[in-house]
Amino acid sequence: MIGYKSKKEKIVISGKEIIMDISLDPAFYEIPEIVVTGEDPGSLIMRRMIERKMEQVKNLQTYKYKLYTKFFVSTDTLTAGRSSKDGDTTIFSIFESYSEGYYKKPDKYFNKIIQRRQSVNIPPQANFVTFGTNINAFDNYITIINEEIATPFHPDAIDYYDFKLERWTSPDSITNIAVIKITPKTILRKLFSGYVYVDGYKLIPLEITLTPSEAVKLPFNASLSYRQSFTEFQNIIVPTNLQIKSNIPIDIYWLFDARLDIQINNVAYDYIFNIPIDEKIFEQRRVEADKSADVIDPLLWDENAILPLTEKEAKAYDEIKDARENPDSLFQTSFVDRYIGPVTREIVKFDRSPFTGFDDFFRFNRVEGIYIGGGFIMFDNDDYRSYIKTGYSFADEKIKGEIFGEYYLDEFKKYAINFTLYNKLNRRDDPSFFGERSITLLSLLFKSDYGDYYYSSGYNIEFKVGFGQLRFIRREIFERPYVIKIGFKDETHLTAMANTDFAIFGRRKHLRENPSVINGRLRSLYTEINYDYSPLRRMSDFGFQISYEYSSKRLLKSEFDFSNIKSIVSLRTSTLPLWTLDVRLAVGKSFGQLPPQRYFSVESSASSIAQKGAFRGVKLKEFYGDEYITLFLEHNFGEVIPGIFRIPNVASFGVEFIINGNIGFTKFNNIDQVKTLNRNLLSTKETTEQYYYEAGIAINRLLLFFRFDLSARLTQVSSPEYRFTFSIATN
Repeated sequence: MIGYKSKKEKIVISGKEIIMDISLDPAFYEIPEIVVTGEDPGSLIMRRMIERKMEQVKNLQTYKYKLYTKFFVSTDTLTAGRSSKDGDTTIFSIFESYSEGYYKKPDKYFNKIIQRRQSVNIPPQANFVTFGTNINAFDNYITIINEEIATPFHPDAIDYYDFKLERWTSPDSITNIAVIKITPKTILRKLFSGYVYVDGYKLIPLEITLTPSEAVKLPFNASLSYRQSFTEFQNIIVPTNLQIKSNIPIDIYWLFDARLDIQINNVAYDYIFNIPIDEKIFEQRRVEADKSADVIDPLLWDENAILPLTEKEAKAYDEIKDARENPDSLFQTSFVDRYIGPVTREIVKFDRSPFTGFDDFFRFNRVEGIYIGGGFIMFDNDDYRSYIKTGYSFADEKIKGEIFGEYYLDEFKKYAINFTLYNKLNRRDDPSFFGERSITLLSLLFKSDYGDYYYSSGYNIEFKVGFGQLRFIRREIFERPYVIKIGFKDETHLTAMANTDFAIFGRRKHLRENPSVINGRLRSLYTEINYDYSPLRRMSDFGFQISYEYSSKRLLKSEFDFSNIKSIVSLRTSTLPLWTLDVRLAVGKSFGQLPPQRYFSVESSASSIAQKGAFRGVKLKEFYGDEYITLFLEHNFGEVIPGIFRIPNVASFGVEFIINGNIGFTKFNNIDQVKTLNRNLLSTKETTEQYYYEAGIAINRLLLFFRFDLSARLTQVSSPEYRFTFSIATN
């Protein structure tokens, strides 16, 4: 009977009439809950999966894992300089490594490479390729080539993406997989397109395949595919396999035409969760190589073949070696690799240990002329580091030298004391704006020397303490985000004169005089505090530096009586998802009789070349002072409409539009001293407007690497003056 439960009764047939009264119980039928919403079922699945992820984030404190990484670059046979006889694609270089990875909440990562090998055209120091759970699509963001992209598992992913359930698939009798299509809701945010495959019963992402949206700027219109698989272990969802493929067609007019195919594979395994992890390991660089990493253990590679090499990859090791060692063999090398390559490789070596840098071997400026010398790292180990530099400059006919030694007071080099003995040419201005190499090129080519120089001989003792994980700055330079320095210097200063007028171009151009200093012995105490700040590279969205120097005739037996304090504050904030505002405030004030070798100056451009934060409309070193304040504002509008202005060969990275403005004020408290020593030095206070203003517009990332600015000078002129400057692309 419909609506009632079925009932069975046993009846014995005896031949007699039987009368039975049957009472049926009502039947209640329960069916799965049906939720009627205005969204696709794919959105509902993703919403629940994101809720599970957020719960996992709360409960996951630490984990440890093992990782195998394989990275290789393929290119066309002409660019590679050899052929593997497998079409027009040849593996150019290959890296492999095994590492141990560690994570601690909220954002601490560390990878220790225990074994690595690479093709002979790559030095072991360059094999720091480790990709693990710090590149994880289950996180809120993935960072690819400095592009931070919100993933489909971001807490706000429902607002960023459209999720459409395309179909269900059942690979076996107990598994139902939801195939969900991912589409960005807007082009004004860095997102992905692709598919996510979800275990519909357990709410576990099994695999995700992604490609970046138009808002993500990849070089040279490169294509990129991201594929990652996941598993559940001890009720925690973790990534296992990762594959990133990228095809980069490099075509810069007739200058260069090549193709690069990059592939990264890794396998993460042997996870252990919520275990005690020593906080000290996160005080190293994010990736460190064990001392025995380059001593190949064949047994480890054979028995742990997590992702075996293909036949083509295995052959590439031998082919690259043969091409390097036998350039005249069947493996043909290109003209660049045969004749130019050896020269560039030798020059690059000067920037690596055991050398201190190419600029210590050769440089050129208006004081020294040609300088020839050398710099060598004598010791660099867990306990101490030392180097020696020496050379001769021909224009001023002087021998110069420097000896440096640093002793580390702890295992991870957080605490150190160093000593420097020197007789050198020093600079008054900020060397981070224009380094020695830039000055060499500008001086040698255009007679445009940015530096203000004086001779300095003496010694310096400094105690340094750093906190936080070591971060990459450039080349072999790593620095902690929080650093305190305290030191004492005892040095003799002498005025340096311009001694050469040589330049390849612009020989009739007037050479800028080198400002005189007050000769004498300067003994001073100083301190410097860096908070998420480095003058060489932006370390975070907010950082600052404060420095102070004190010199006293009475207390320190110095020939100078002064103190000065200066600070730089850097801030970056988002105004819209693809728009950013950068603010840089610099202030300085002095007390007492500040000598010219400690004057402040408004950092400018040189020969139409400028650094970020420089005043682009002023003349070279136009304004000085013993007090100053500068404010730099720059708003980056991104591509405005992503993908529209990507012109092949010109703007294939995605041209960015920028507006900026600078305000500056400088002042001399002792104007008589200034005019006696350097009558040409000028402060903004002495001008009618007293302040300096400029504004400009810029096109950034043109040809990937370059930036062009048009700046308008608005003060100290009868009508706005416009100036065009060039620089390396900013990010």
